[in-house]
Amino acid sequence: MRIPDWKWILKWKILYPIRHGRFYGSNYEAQVRRAITSFSGDVFWDIGANTGYYALRLAPRFGQVRAFEPNPDAVRILKNKIAKARIQNITVEPLALADFIGTSRLYLFTHVREKTLGSRNSLIRDSSIHQDDLPKEEKITTPSIEVETTTADSLLGAGKVDLMKIDVEGAEFMVLRGASRALSQGRIHRLVIELHDSTRKNELESVLLSNGYRAEWLDYGRAGELSHVLATYDPGFLN
Repeated sequence: MRIPDWKWILKWKILYPIRHGRFYGSNYEAQVRRAITSFSGDVFWDIGANTGYYALRLAPRFGQVRAFEPNPDAVRILKNKIAKARIQNITVEPLALADFIGTSRLYLFTHVREKTLGSRNSLIRDSSIHQDDLPKEEKITTPSIEVETTTADSLLGAGKVDLMKIDVEGAEFMVLRGASRALSQGRIHRLVIELHDSTRKNELESVLLSNGYRAEWLDYGRAGELSHVLATYDPGFLN
C-alpha cells in the first residue's frame, strides 16, 4: 500500500482548491472523488482521463497508472502536467477503449482546456438532437476526428487491475464488452463507472452482477438520476 506524503497532501488537499476554486477542489464529483481517492494498489486505469484530474491525484497511491485518452488536445495537456509535476508512474495512452480493435470517430462536443473538469467528447454520436426532424438548413454537423481503438482485454492479457475508472460519455458499455474476459475472471478488482443513460441502469447492474460484482451507487446526476456506480468483485456476496 502506498501512503501519500505531505507534498501530495499539500498539492491536492490545499493548493488545488485555492488555485482552481471551491467548485473544482471541493464539489467536483464529491462522492466519487471520496470513493476513488480512498483506494490504493498496484495498478489504476483511468479510462476517459481527459486532462488527468484522477490520474494525477491517484498517482501517489498506485504503483502504475495508465491514462487512456483519445483526444490529442487533452493528451497534450495531460503530458505537460505530468512533466511539470515530474510524475514517473503515469503512462498516457492516446487510445479509445471500446469493444473492437481498429479506428472510430471521436465526436468533439467539448473544447478541452487546461482546467477542464470533464468533457462530452465521445465515440457515441450525440442522440439528444434528432437530425432527421430538423430542416435541411438547420442540420448540425458535429466535428469529429479519427482515433485508434482497442479493448481492455487485448491490453491487459492475463494481468490484473486494482481500480478502473470509466468515464467515456455514453460508450461505457463498449468498454465493458471489450473487458468481458477480465471481468468474468475477476481480474478487475474495482470499477467506478459513470452511467450516461439512466434508462440502462438495470442493464448495467445485470452486467456487473453476472460477473460477480457488488454494485453501490455513489451519486446522482443533474436531473436527480443515478450517475456513478462503484463495483467491487465479490462473487460470494449473494450467498
